[in-house]
Amino acid sequence: MATIFANDFQDMPYWWEAAPRQPLTHSDLPRTVDVAVIGSGYTGLNAALQTARGGRSTLVLEKDLTGYGCSSRNGGQAGTSYKPKFDRLAKRFGEQTALLMVQEGHRALAYLKHLIAEEQLDCDWNPCGRFIGVHSKGAFDKMAREYAKTPQEIAFEYHMVPKSEQSSEIGSDLFKGGCVLPAHGSIHPGKYHLELLNRVIDAGAMVADLCPVKSIERRSDSFRLQTDRGTVDATDVVLATNGYTDQQFAWHDQRILPIGSFQIATEVLSEDLIAALIPKTRVISDTRLIGNYFRLSPDYKRLLFGGRVTFTEASSTSGSETLYKQMVTVYPQLADIKVAYAWVGYVAYTTDISPHLGVQDNLYYAMGYCGSGITLSSYFGMKVGQKVLGSSEGNTALDGLPFKPWPKIIKFPGVLSSVTRLARVAESMGF
Repeated sequence: MATIFANDFQDMPYWWEAAPRQPLTHSDLPRTVDVAVIGSGYTGLNAALQTARGGRSTLVLEKDLTGYGCSSRNGGQAGTSYKPKFDRLAKRFGEQTALLMVQEGHRALAYLKHLIAEEQLDCDWNPCGRFIGVHSKGAFDKMAREYAKTPQEIAFEYHMVPKSEQSSEIGSDLFKGGCVLPAHGSIHPGKYHLELLNRVIDAGAMVADLCPVKSIERRSDSFRLQTDRGTVDATDVVLATNGYTDQQFAWHDQRILPIGSFQIATEVLSEDLIAALIPKTRVISDTRLIGNYFRLSPDYKRLLFGGRVTFTEASSTSGSETLYKQMVTVYPQLADIKVAYAWVGYVAYTTDISPHLGVQDNLYYAMGYCGSGITLSSYFGMKVGQKVLGSSEGNTALDGLPFKPWPKIIKFPGVLSSVTRLARVAESMGF
């Protein structure tokens, strides 16, 4: 079988070309700080930006290079992000709470846009809109009915695209129509992260990379964190590790299911082919539980194609072979195109497909973005920072909602096959 990989293939995120992960200059850690943030992704940096600018001495601790996880590995698609449908949320939490929860998703996208503009973040923001493809006429009709009956309090701009008009949105016959959400957009996730990092450092926070937290001890009025570079006492601690949360934080780890999200970037394509694949440069997703998401690179030279192709451990190259087949299913015209980059990052799913934030064991946390991390992690990271400051602006509709653990057979599947595990996950989520 001919290789799918280009001669200059690189086993790393495409985003690292323009925004490489580089070690920071090391200096001694402070003995005491007001706030220690564990994790340097979007959640941790947005929290740290609030606390540092709020006058609290802030230390961000990262076990790897800054932003090494999904903050520099995601697909760069930004939307209102709340995955559960309103009816399901209303059935679970009541109509009023459900309305408030969905509104938080709308605010998350508004916050991201405001942050980029206010801070003048150079991250290739593109207000391109999103096309959501559906795989059957029945699914198209169902989507149209559901969107039409959206309560006014959470109404959003959209327009349905029937199969007969689909070619204006995507150069593929796979879908049976879909929907456009004009408010959605895209960013360069690696650049966004580095811009955030610079703002946090400029605000006076210290960021220590390659500095894992080995243990954390609750004391009478503070925490003691033992790291590879010494001991730090912190009045408050923010846990911002999301899909990379480990068993050291057992309560949180039990409630997070890391799922590998794989992506590939094609070799450079011709201008005509690029224009035919996604004519309006939108970000694309579909409605399947384990679906695909794809877009053009910010320079409009490559297709970036992603999906959650396996629940088992897999390298970026082995996972990309499955992903490549899915890409060619969508776009048969790419059958002879090679893969130039391949990578994987871990998103964090919760049992209710909703993010959670709050305080547990005296630790502030925000996590569980279920694949919608750009907007939700930025927004809820900011909210957690406000909570640490004691500000009522940190209050959200998610405060106090139950955060249930995953069943052990799903969290630690042992001999379960990927198919069986997927079925159990879908059943647990209510699909």
